[in-house]
Amino acid sequence: MTTQWLLKNDLQAFFDKFPNATYEEQFEQPNVWIPSEELSDVFEFIKNNKDYPMEMLVDITAVDYLSSDYAEKPNHTGREEDLLSETRFDLVYHFYSFSKNKRVRIITSCGGEHPEVVSSYKWWKSAHFQEREVWDLFGIKFKDHPDLRRILLYKEFEGFPLRKDYPVMGEQPRLEFRTLENDNG
Repeated sequence: MTTQWLLKNDLQAFFDKFPNATYEEQFEQPNVWIPSEELSDVFEFIKNNKDYPMEMLVDITAVDYLSSDYAEKPNHTGREEDLLSETRFDLVYHFYSFSKNKRVRIITSCGGEHPEVVSSYKWWKSAHFQEREVWDLFGIKFKDHPDLRRILLYKEFEGFPLRKDYPVMGEQPRLEFRTLENDNG
């Protein structure tokens, strides 16, 4: 394993402060799992930690764990409860410390009818576009985000295309041809 990642023994102060956090190594990379309710405190801690201050939010992404049998045969599997599972989505955050040349990956789960977590924008301004992208493609809302709206798709787009329950042949409403004059009125 590369020394670029913070390993469990490097994160002892973190685990002392957050006893609900778990550590796991996958594909020779460490993952720190935390409950979504603790995100604000975790962000504050890692941003201002004296040993390993995470000055940069490198990336935010999401993973949809809806069962593949639901995605292939909706409403015929008896697994509709998967749609509202509290752990349907994982949010994956990658942070980097310039001063220590170390990285950490923090993962949290969310779900339910309207998945929502706290925004990291307060701590890292780079979250602005990254959280908008996750909202646009997965439909996960970020509380207290200053401008949560679509960033890649047009505003009339219906649904969230990276969700596994998005129809493969999903059709969108037909739009009038757009010009710069039409859009800017």
